[in-house]
Amino acid sequence: MDQIFVNYRREGGAYAAALLDELLSAQFGEDRVFRASRSILAGSDFARSILSAVEGCSVMLVIVDAEWSAKFDIAGSDSLPTCDWVLREIEEAFKFDRLVIPVLLSGVDRLRAQDLPEAVAFLADLQYLRFDYRNIRKDSAYMAEQLMRACPNIAMMKDFGCQRPVFLRWIRRLSRSLG
Repeated sequence: MDQIFVNYRREGGAYAAALLDELLSAQFGEDRVFRASRSILAGSDFARSILSAVEGCSVMLVIVDAEWSAKFDIAGSDSLPTCDWVLREIEEAFKFDRLVIPVLLSGVDRLRAQDLPEAVAFLADLQYLRFDYRNIRKDSAYMAEQLMRACPNIAMMKDFGCQRPVFLRWIRRLSRSLG
């Protein structure tokens, strides 16, 4: 199944990941967006669920907050620790040759390879998207457009006829409430 995998750190990008999950689920359907805290059933094997979702995804969105790069131990060994799921998920996506898109949150500078572990330094060379709290409507619409261009099958199973107006109303309400 063509799926969007949302990769994020709980410490900084969790709210943006949850918001993107909601917006993209409204656009493409909940079954098309994987975010671990919503998508993994209680009692399921966490590691197996994550690794299966990475293997089954078409695209991975890597949510990058202001402190994201600083959380890596780049002085450590070349092998990534299995307990750092953000790194492991990205490494697995590269292993399965999945499309990986960095999503830079408000005010985040472009990634620099020297700030990243060697196994994922290639992220710095990838074209990124922005997700800014001041431009949620525009950024999420552009992101959805880019995802449909990169992975046309993601949108094929969704009936936009009844969902699109609901999605747009939800975006308008969210924009008004944010200022």
